[in-house]
Amino acid sequence: MNEHRFTLDYGDATVTPDERRPPVSRHRLRFENVKGEGCTAPESGTRRAAPDLAVVTCACGLGTDPLASDDARLLYEEHRNLIRDEITAGGRS
Repeated sequence: MNEHRFTLDYGDATVTPDERRPPVSRHRLRFENVKGEGCTAPESGTRRAAPDLAVVTCACGLGTDPLASDDARLLYEEHRNLIRDEITAGGRS
């Protein structure tokens, strides 16, 4: 049996082991909708629909409790812009 079962053709590509790779981002931004349970209005005893809630998390340490979806979306966009600015500033050396 042959020790080498696969033949890899790299074509004209040249890759050196010490080739510098771009740094891995410390961010992993996520926006997740939360299924809220409906609540019963104490004055009428009727069931109301659950508000739209969402949670924003990021690997850098950002984490929110369930927020109104619009507020969570705003926070998500602000953090996304911060990440973009951080990456842009990091590229200028």
